[in-house]
Amino acid sequence: MKYSEQHQVNFYECDENQHLKIPAMIDLMMSVSEHQLDNGAGSTEELNKRGLGWVVTQYHIDIKRWPKPNENITLSTDPVGYNRFLEYRDYSFSDQEGNELITAQSEWVLFDLAKRKLVSTDKEMMAKIGVPLLKKLPRFPRIRLQEDYPIKRQYRVRYDDLDTNHHLTNGHYFNWFIDTLDRDFLKNHVVSAIDIKFNLEVRYGQKPFACVKLVETDDEIKSYHTIADEDKKDKAVCELTWRKL
Repeated sequence: MKYSEQHQVNFYECDENQHLKIPAMIDLMMSVSEHQLDNGAGSTEELNKRGLGWVVTQYHIDIKRWPKPNENITLSTDPVGYNRFLEYRDYSFSDQEGNELITAQSEWVLFDLAKRKLVSTDKEMMAKIGVPLLKKLPRFPRIRLQEDYPIKRQYRVRYDDLDTNHHLTNGHYFNWFIDTLDRDFLKNHVVSAIDIKFNLEVRYGQKPFACVKLVETDDEIKSYHTIADEDKKDKAVCELTWRKL
């Protein structure tokens, strides 16, 4: 059930190094999967009628090369399977020659928008959209909280930060992560891998802290991030792997 569509990268989707921004990449992933489900049982419109929504809980993303402005790329997605509570979907971005630029694995749950809690997978809906039941689940890297984060910055969730599930849209987390890093570092490095796990939703008006720890070794450069509330309860934890430009 793989689905693909074409996209020309816009200048406003890119940073000052002329690389596709991480939040823009996440938005394109959301867009291509929504287009695949358009007018079907699993679309946002149909789920909203039932008081439900899709919520992503985890991503693992590998980036070989970031798309550039005006580049024509192919966006692809494939819902690879589900179990009682979890659904899994893969993504890929390719250039005009068919070379893979970005690959991603994602884990999702169905969410009751009124009760604010997950619900079990709708087997009938999965059958309608052709998603198989999985006996063996995909494995994601384990993301560990750090003992300390030297840099902390507080933010407030604004109305325009919310998505149709009425909480902070997952792409916006990366705006905060990137903002905690120094501009000189960002101009000279690029992300090559992303691991993130969303633990608790972030709601309108909340004022969480974006925390970061940057570690450079001879083998790799990593930034460790968390979004934590004022009681230090972690809403999300993330690891970004970087390479020098």
